[in-house]
Amino acid sequence: MTISAQGMVETLTAHGYQLATGVPCSYFAGPLRLLDQGAGPPYVAAANEGGAIAIAAGAQLGGHRPVVLAQNSGFGNMINPLTSLVLPYGIPMTVMVSMRGWPAASAGEPQHHWMGQVVPGWLDSMGIAHWMLTADGPPLEELLRRAQTVLDAGRPAFVLVAKGAIADAGPAGKSAAPPAGLPTRDELVSAVLQEAGDAHLLSTTGYLSRSLFNLGDSDRNFYMQGSMGHVASVALGAALANPQRRFVVLDGDGAVLMHAGSLATIGDLAPVNLTHVVFDNGVYDSTGGQRTGGQQTDFAGMALACGYRQAWRVDSTDGLRSALRTALAKDGPCAIVVRCASGAPTGERASNSVSVQELSDRFRKSLATAPVAEAGDERAS
Repeated sequence: MTISAQGMVETLTAHGYQLATGVPCSYFAGPLRLLDQGAGPPYVAAANEGGAIAIAAGAQLGGHRPVVLAQNSGFGNMINPLTSLVLPYGIPMTVMVSMRGWPAASAGEPQHHWMGQVVPGWLDSMGIAHWMLTADGPPLEELLRRAQTVLDAGRPAFVLVAKGAIADAGPAGKSAAPPAGLPTRDELVSAVLQEAGDAHLLSTTGYLSRSLFNLGDSDRNFYMQGSMGHVASVALGAALANPQRRFVVLDGDGAVLMHAGSLATIGDLAPVNLTHVVFDNGVYDSTGGQRTGGQQTDFAGMALACGYRQAWRVDSTDGLRSALRTALAKDGPCAIVVRCASGAPTGERASNSVSVQELSDRFRKSLATAPVAEAGDERAS
């Protein structure tokens, strides 16, 4: 039977869970909204799924009963702490994982295909018990009772959540109205397109890639669908392989937090042709507007501390255009952190019109074409 968001939170509370942690998915948008409002156990926003497993492990060691909420797209991040911490140390915890791409991925979301199929098998290979929560299967109450026997034996237990199993999960992107004075995502992406010239643009997963595709599709653009937190590293590899080109990364604050170590790698290798633009709205927009947990983070300061040559903080389209113009005229790596509004309408994802294989092929071909040198640009010579 389908469970409501309120029913899920009440069930977790009734089973004695004292801390919830994880990385959001729109399947859990309703429960997460309630947890954020103070219903049920306190919720801790983790930077990535592996961090959530570690937080839960610490809570359990500290005497609190934890539950992890996460998306199967990030299941790979869980493998190391599961196999080297949770299993050998005998730390029990309940993990609820949404099953994107199960039983089959939609045509426009091929990035969910493999994780939609392999998670149960991977759990079996680790000897981790798991059950599937579906709209017409055993209720969550029953699955948690079954899991209790496993937890009592000092083992983790997984509940895999099918689409529709939680009734009012809520559509993605239903955020509060944008605060007055801050530019929207589309306004800022348009500003980047106005200043980027012939630079190659790489955008993170979620709504930034949708905005870039709908506002200025080009063979020089690479749209990430999945692999959250890795777009800056992809850009680094491309920049090192093509020192005569310019590369601009359109990244999100939540994505940067997820794999912040990439900043140190970029700063250490110091590619002169890389500019990193971080859109800081404080939330995960595409999964329902949940807070990232990075409200106190100084992303520009992080970049400078990691070795970026320059970094700017801006909060307007004019500020972004000015900073980007300066960055593209200087040796990088440079970072521009722009405060922006959450919410706002979204267009179609790129893969609804162009296959992801075609997207990668055309980006590769655009780099294989000889660049046109600009006057005074030594990097194009």
